[in-house]
Amino acid sequence: MKKILALVSLLVLAAACGGPSTNQATSNANMTPEAKAPTRMADDEAAAREKTSWDAIKRKDYEALGNLLPTDYIEVENDAVYDKASALAFYKDYNLSDVTFSDWKTLPVDKDTVIVMYNVTVKATNKGEAAPPGPYRASSAWVNRGGKWRRHRPHQPKVVQLPRPAPVRPQRWPRLPPVQIRRPTKKWSGTR
Repeated sequence: MKKILALVSLLVLAAACGGPSTNQATSNANMTPEAKAPTRMADDEAAAREKTSWDAIKRKDYEALGNLLPTDYIEVENDAVYDKASALAFYKDYNLSDVTFSDWKTLPVDKDTVIVMYNVTVKATNKGEAAPPGPYRASSAWVNRGGKWRRHRPHQPKVVQLPRPAPVRPQRWPRLPPVQIRRPTKKWSGTR
């Protein structure tokens, strides 16, 4: 039985090692050259694209901003959820004079999707009223569709500083009275 098991194991091992070689070039006249697959967006490119969208808002270039947004665009803000048309209408009343970025982070989801996260402080007015300067924690998803990178689902909630909780003091257990140990007065002799 042991000899048969050893022989079967040897045959399985030999079959696994003797498979066709995969390192040889194949020649097939019917193969078409493959289109170059798009590569993942680099971190610097993601930050540059995000800054481009803010720059379009600052310059009031709604055509350039609209070209960065897909048709199924949704923007989530503190006051409402905007689609592409309502977001572009909102930005017509939004006057951005200064914007400062910090703490850039990118999270690649796959070769066609990158999430960009950063802090932003703005100096702006909306319908004549000063907008809160921030700081805001902003994020956007950039998705490659048909070879064009589009800005999806931006979100800019304002950073709210919560008050620090009062320190918790450890509770002390009540002190117990000392235990009195009674010593036997008589020695035990082993009998009763």
